Amino acid sequence: MEARLLVGLIALVAAFGCLFAVAQLASALLRRRRAAMVAQGETFSAQGLIAWRLRNGFPSAFPAVRLLAKAKPVVDVLDEAVAFFGARGCPSSREAAGSVLLVGMAGLSMVLGLVTVSPITAIAAFACEAAVLFALAGNARDKRQESVREAVPEALESMAACLSSGFTLLQTFSQVAAETPGPLGETFSRSAHVLEVGGSAERALAELREGAHASELAFVAVALDVQHQTGGAMRQVLDAATDSVKGELALRRSLRVQTAQAKLSARVVVIMPFVLVAAFSLASPDFLAPFFSSMFGYALLALAIAMQVAGVVLVRRALAVEGVS
Repeated sequence: MEARLLVGLIALVAAFGCLFAVAQLASALLRRRRAAMVAQGETFSAQGLIAWRLRNGFPSAFPAVRLLAKAKPVVDVLDEAVAFFGARGCPSSREAAGSVLLVGMAGLSMVLGLVTVSPITAIAAFACEAAVLFALAGNARDKRQESVREAVPEALESMAACLSSGFTLLQTFSQVAAETPGPLGETFSRSAHVLEVGGSAERALAELREGAHASELAFVAVALDVQHQTGGAMRQVLDAATDSVKGELALRRSLRVQTAQAKLSARVVVIMPFVLVAAFSLASPDFLAPFFSSMFGYALLALAIAMQVAGVVLVRRALAVEGVS
């Protein structure tokens, strides 16, 4: 009894010692961060700390982010994260934003794993976090592209009106940029800047075609480039393009409505297995233990994962409609 009591006291003292060491380390890091922010002329606050971290990231996680960034879906997620943070006044980079997301996801997964004393829970939680992150990034990208497409007809009508009034191409791009909000307006602004610094009309139209990320505007830019080189009235090209874009947008809206329920069902089917595994592991830490007790269990687990991946691929192909978000 005395030996157990002594061991318990030693363990308690060791635990308090570890907590004290962690607190001291955190305090030292906080003081260093405050000194660095003050030296850079920044305000030391919670928002300032978040902005500083998003700008600088976690350098120790940069190699892992670079490795993951070799996959295009990961690059898309990182670009969306950079755009999301930048829109909220916290400029960041792919590596910095990716390191913050990776460390945050890993930290939350580790906490859940320690609470449940189950590494399977931590792995399932990390998979759920990754799935949610990819879904959010995909939705944000689709919404941004859709907002650009929806603004194209109005921009084309404004271009036609400007050209009919005798505006030059520079004046037309500047006027459309001032009237069009969002990413599309920024694209017209960049094209106008090309002309302002002495660039050619071909280069300005190429900037418009490459920067819009909308097939409708890219088609119009190519048509205007050809019309500009061969001569002729651009108003007719813009009127025909406007009618074509409006019809295409109407068709896209119809297809999006018809596939919305199936896409939602597919997302639920993708995420639910990971959520259920995490929940069952939380309720019963030995829930997945039979899978790791024999080679047959490993084979069944691998088969289940392979079937899940195959199902996701098949559903995505079945619902894939070119140009429809």
